[in-house]
Amino acid sequence: MDDRVTLKTLIAVNREFFGSRWSEKDLEELVNPRFGVVSDLSSLAERLSVIRAKDLADQPPFWITERQP
Repeated sequence: MDDRVTLKTLIAVNREFFGSRWSEKDLEELVNPRFGVVSDLSSLAERLSVIRAKDLADQPPFWITERQP
């Protein structure tokens, strides 16, 4: 299944839930960033998917660090 965020999807969500608050140009930047400052939404969704798939039982608490020799 393709979970990539598309411009068409963002335009529809923007229209349906936000009354077209954002311009299509702004939404295009989220799908295909030209400025390189912000990751596109699809990349963020992929990274979050990897994080959610981790077994947290295997992760130490954040305050415990290993000493480097």
